[in-house]
Amino acid sequence: MARKTKAEAEATRESILDSAEHVFMDKGVARASLEEVARSAGVTRGAVYWHFRNKQDILDAMLERARAPLGEMIDDAIRGGYSLENLKQVCILALKKLAEDQSYYRVHYILFHRNESDQTLNKHRELSEYATTHVTSIMALPENRKRLRPQLTPEYAAYVLHTQMLGLFFDWLAAPERWPLADMAPALVETLFCGLLTDS
Repeated sequence: MARKTKAEAEATRESILDSAEHVFMDKGVARASLEEVARSAGVTRGAVYWHFRNKQDILDAMLERARAPLGEMIDDAIRGGYSLENLKQVCILALKKLAEDQSYYRVHYILFHRNESDQTLNKHRELSEYATTHVTSIMALPENRKRLRPQLTPEYAAYVLHTQMLGLFFDWLAAPERWPLADMAPALVETLFCGLLTDS
């Protein structure tokens, strides 16, 4: 019975997150209320507070949930080693996921275009720092570093790649109907790496 109760609680939590994605996307985080999230999820406001402290807590959980499958893809992509080719594949996967996964799209649209929270900006900076540090460690491997353009340190290369990917996310999310991002992803990523490498 306890196991069933835990499963039901998890299902309720997921339903709240699903509903919050739609409410936050429609109204923006600042203008949305937890009452609206609860109503959309078909639960009481108390149920929302049982799972989450506030809207920021919900937003953080949404972001973590969206990042989890991508983390698995990254693990799969780098299982064969930390090559620049595998890093390219991770970037392509991220762009394709943005275009093809509706939940991933909604969470990032909210993050970039429907959110006014300083706390979320701090969370975004924390995640950006983590990503840049991780990519820097890949760029710094001897076999990768020797392929970088002479003026680029591993830190500079990681920063350039990270900000270019963020720019693609931000701009495409503003008007996704303009460009077929999933189809373009390989060419876009290859172009980014051409600016970083001497032999791309």
